[in-house]
Amino acid sequence: MYNERYRPQFHFSPKENWMNDPNGLVYFEGEYHLFYQYHPDGTKWGPMHWGHAVSKDLIHWDHLPIALFPDELGTIFSGCAVVDYGNTSGLKDGDEDVMVAIFTQHEEGNQKQSIAYSHDRGRTWMKYQNNPVIANPGLKDIRDPKVFWHKDAKKWIMSLACGDHIRFYGSSNLLEWEHMSSFGEGYGAHGGVWECQDLIEVPVKGSEEKKWVLIVSINPGAPNGGSGMQYFVGEFDGETFHSDESPETTRWVDYGRDFYAAVSWLDTPTRERIWIGWMSNWQYANEVPTHPWRSAMSIPRVLTLTKTDSVYNLVQTPVKDIEQLRTRETIEEHDVIIHKEKPLKLSGVGPLLEMDIEVKEAQTDSWGIHVRHGESQTTIAFHLKEGQWFIDRTQSGEVDFSREFPSKDIAPFEKEVKKVQFYLDTSSLEVFLNDGESVMTELIFPSQEDVEMELFATNGEVVFENVKVTNLKGIWEKEREL
Repeated sequence: MYNERYRPQFHFSPKENWMNDPNGLVYFEGEYHLFYQYHPDGTKWGPMHWGHAVSKDLIHWDHLPIALFPDELGTIFSGCAVVDYGNTSGLKDGDEDVMVAIFTQHEEGNQKQSIAYSHDRGRTWMKYQNNPVIANPGLKDIRDPKVFWHKDAKKWIMSLACGDHIRFYGSSNLLEWEHMSSFGEGYGAHGGVWECQDLIEVPVKGSEEKKWVLIVSINPGAPNGGSGMQYFVGEFDGETFHSDESPETTRWVDYGRDFYAAVSWLDTPTRERIWIGWMSNWQYANEVPTHPWRSAMSIPRVLTLTKTDSVYNLVQTPVKDIEQLRTRETIEEHDVIIHKEKPLKLSGVGPLLEMDIEVKEAQTDSWGIHVRHGESQTTIAFHLKEGQWFIDRTQSGEVDFSREFPSKDIAPFEKEVKKVQFYLDTSSLEVFLNDGESVMTELIFPSQEDVEMELFATNGEVVFENVKVTNLKGIWEKEREL
């Protein structure tokens, strides 16, 4: 186990069977909890449960038994978890602070919100006897509750995805909820259903300022096809979210095809905003060529904002703890000049790696990186005049399992390309441009493990201050020994 073809070696994946959205992200007593949508028979067709894993560093994970099972009220859809430190719910029993999970229960045509609680750090759960705590108000879609404590308003805030908008509810005790406001009509992209939202306060780099960011997953309707994520920057006063931007403005989180349903951890010890996303796309999630598991999570990422000319942009960077996976096996080149007739080839590269590139000067229309696995090739390229970059995975290996999978995905960038960082795992590529100001996440299923890198330019020349490839260690040693 964990040696299978295409098995991610430093990303979280279930031992077996189907996984999708991350749920219930909370830090409590030294552990980061990751619950997730899980179906024991290996496909998305059937009653959903909550799978469960914990980590002390967001990199190494321990699998725990299934946390929540379907019952007479329905299957267990997405939701969140909080620690009720003030015992506002009255569910505490003994000295241990109570964890409360808030989730959607789904029956055909009837979605409602229920809760469960745990007195043993999330190891066992009891359903609340008076579920649901929010009955269906007559909507087809009302799901994916995300809850946090608002200090100024002195109440719990819940956001719910309602098809084409987000509703906000308030509660003093997690048990009784009042609808306060709605947001979304006429705002952003509406090519598909809104779901898996998150409302968080995010720091602005280089200042003491913070802004509220409302993140909304949408399926379909992403810029490169299928499912994707948009965000809105604004203010939240404890009842209502007000966007800073015009209704027709659409901002995308990740232009790759495979970053979806991301939500953030509550109560992180550093107080950073850290989230994780499901690495797949609903266009082909049930067809990817993996067995006995299906799907993986992204690298956990720290969220910040940058501000340029009164416009706030969401920035994502990998959590610093991933650096512990670096080995001493590195290839490093300084002050490298490439042009059309003289690319830079790096051979003998391991299958798990981090690549860091610093650009000193680029006198060319475009340049890029070929990531070759034997006969298969994935290309990352930057068109400097157009202000666009792309990932082409049409020749990346096994691509014919779905007609939607082979793709050349395009993203914009601001100003110039100065830094490129990417992480290559057995079946994924996560690229962070200019310290995470533009990001793309892509699944790939290469023909073999051996890797060769080639930096190329279409014309003119590019001067690189530094090009570094670092091999990474995997995280599943214990599972492989079983």
